[in-house]
Amino acid sequence: MGDGKVIDFNELKNKVNDGDVDKFEGYMFDLFYKTQSGSMNMAEYASEISKYMTENNISEKKLFEIQKKMMERYGFDISGLEGSMANLGLNVNLDSGTYEDVRKKMSFEEKYNKKIVKKSIEEYEIKNEINNLKVVLEGVNVTLLSEKTVDLTDNELNEFLCSYKKVVGDKQLNVTICSNINSYPY
Repeated sequence: MGDGKVIDFNELKNKVNDGDVDKFEGYMFDLFYKTQSGSMNMAEYASEISKYMTENNISEKKLFEIQKKMMERYGFDISGLEGSMANLGLNVNLDSGTYEDVRKKMSFEEKYNKKIVKKSIEEYEIKNEINNLKVVLEGVNVTLLSEKTVDLTDNELNEFLCSYKKVVGDKQLNVTICSNINSYPY
């Protein structure tokens, strides 16, 4: 040890070998079978993964590395995975090993599966002498959000709504006004 090198035990603990991947792969196939046969739901699936990590003393980072190697075995290119997960609403940095974030999101979606609707929206802000508001656009549905009373005589607001109406093919806009809203940290 006189060569001046420092041993990083975390790196050794998180090092993944083929045996780790083989064991996890077998375990995953068993879980997939249980979910496909209906004997396990996604919340239980996520719980089983956590249990596996605890029983095998596997950190989130190591589990993520095992999953990456397993995906590579099956020919998946994981280089674009981070962007794909961001499109699903997951703030995932693959280098930080955020398996727990993905597990929580999956569990949440399983619990509220049919009540949550994913939508694509656009936002626009108007800050002038008359209004300070956020305009939320979702197709023909427009929501005006303001902590104060929304003044509909605002030229900037009316010009924006007229322009947006042209974008949706001159269809009638359904405008919802949320004035005097309060927000609070929870």
